Amino acid sequence: MDFTRINTPLPERLIPELTTFWEEIFETSYENFKSIFAGDETENNEDIVYLLRQKEHLAGTSHLTIGKAAPRLGGLGEVATPPPFRRQGIAARLCESARDDFRRRGGEAFFLGTGNPAAARIYYRLGWRKLAGANVMALIVSGNSPEVFLVDYFREADGQTTIIPGTSAQRIPMIPLIVCPHDWQVLDINAGIFSTRYALQSACMGLYPKYDALVQQQRGAWFGAQTDSGHLVGLATARLDGLDVCHVDGFTHQFRLDAWQDLMQAAMDWGADRGATEWCGTLSVEDEDKWSLFGSLGFEVAGAGEAFTLGERQAPSVLLKRAV
Repeated sequence: MDFTRINTPLPERLIPELTTFWEEIFETSYENFKSIFAGDETENNEDIVYLLRQKEHLAGTSHLTIGKAAPRLGGLGEVATPPPFRRQGIAARLCESARDDFRRRGGEAFFLGTGNPAAARIYYRLGWRKLAGANVMALIVSGNSPEVFLVDYFREADGQTTIIPGTSAQRIPMIPLIVCPHDWQVLDINAGIFSTRYALQSACMGLYPKYDALVQQQRGAWFGAQTDSGHLVGLATARLDGLDVCHVDGFTHQFRLDAWQDLMQAAMDWGADRGATEWCGTLSVEDEDKWSLFGSLGFEVAGAGEAFTLGERQAPSVLLKRAV
């Protein structure tokens, strides 16, 4: 079989072949990925696609993404083999190639997502370990557990925080932030993000599209809190509902709760710039600390909110509002 390693931008003829290949295997649209493979994110991310071919047939793929602003972190996706080529070690070979390239570039934590037990066994043999409360695995180059890495990584998140517009530069750095266990049940209702303490996080490389969808639908925006050390320590969203109502939500790592108010203010300002005169937040009735923070921004309880699904149960919520 012929092995190929290709950096983006990919050859134009290859993009439709790959997206069709992945759509057939994963049964989901890859339309939004075409721009990535055409090179639209090269300023923020290094993307490498690994291919194995048997003559003209694609026998397997994998895809490594490394954030240029946070090269310590990487993500693995598009690990795929069609039925005729399975059980031949192809997926393991392609993942091993991506893993070794990540290590050579000085990477420290390599994330992937899988709900497939057979695939998880392959990843485990290659060094990945499952995180609690998520279908996410992490390969920690130092040999530490993912939990130890995450604690140490965010302890290093010192210095001042800057609020930045959400871009593809946060595609990988948002993964460790979201998969950390958080005390709040609802982290961001607009993006459908919940704490892994209370609900299984099934996405990994699929986390960024949850935020990007707000922008693509042209009814929302999102923001990040980034420290002087380059760590992403918080995320916030704004979503317009009608002409004058803006739904806002967000969270930070527990070590950098000081950034929460600035994050939320950025989301509220975005709505105000587009004519919003009322802001809403939907919180779990059990997230009392978050209630208090919303209260510090002038929000008041306006009644019960729409219940949300938390794991296997329906959890009640409260609706908070603030007017101009």
